[in-house]
Amino acid sequence: MRSITSSENQNIKLYRNLADSKKRRRESGMFTIEGVRLVSDALAENVKLHSVFVTESCMEKIARGETVIQREALDFPAGRSDTDGTEVFLIPDSIGDKMSSTDNSQGIFAVCRGLDKPSISDTIKNGGKYILLHRIQDPGNLGTIIRTADAMGVDAVFLAECCDLYNPKTVRSTMGSLFRVNVSETELDKAFPIFENMGVPTFAAVVDGDAESLTDCDFSRGGVVLIGNEGNGLPKEVSERCGKKITVKMHGTVNSLNAAMAAGIIMWELEK
Repeated sequence: MRSITSSENQNIKLYRNLADSKKRRRESGMFTIEGVRLVSDALAENVKLHSVFVTESCMEKIARGETVIQREALDFPAGRSDTDGTEVFLIPDSIGDKMSSTDNSQGIFAVCRGLDKPSISDTIKNGGKYILLHRIQDPGNLGTIIRTADAMGVDAVFLAECCDLYNPKTVRSTMGSLFRVNVSETELDKAFPIFENMGVPTFAAVVDGDAESLTDCDFSRGGVVLIGNEGNGLPKEVSERCGKKITVKMHGTVNSLNAAMAAGIIMWELEK
């Protein structure tokens, strides 16, 4: 383990650039994670890590066994190539505070090399149950949906024109589910032919009194449910490409739901 004492260190700059820039994440294929839970899950799922940064106070807690991360977990095997190796850096608390995107930093950060996610064509199978998100714009909503998909046992989540999957807020909101759920980015014009060729039923989640009630829908053959963005839902031209329109029937004066909440209800019914 090496020590870093300057915030101008190139490894610290790399972390900050990745945390702040979608373009930099896209170009490098890397992204950042922060917090004990996320780093612990990344280690448990054997995510490829470029570097790990631990503050002095966090290292003291790890040494005393006060976190879920064990000291031995940070002893990466020696002798690996530079492209595969993981460096662990000890940093002052003051640098950790500057790196943190939360009010109460837990003092541990990592740069991930990227996740090997299968393509949509390699993911689809008969009887599988999927969610396709179209133009979801809020990173917190996206992360919550992925976390719920993990809890509900959904086979995969597909993203079409959504916000950045590796935005730090998205990653944080998944609470580690990002490392376990198959998430693929796709385009609708490529996705629909795959669904059709595989015989996968498609359902458009809409706010429409004439659509079939979600609770009456038959998901026994599996299928993919398309969910639109927070403000406008699915465009008409997208919903009309689906085999069936479904809706969450609501009571009283409520006429719409938060995208993440609606997705959670749909996934519950999808997996019943």
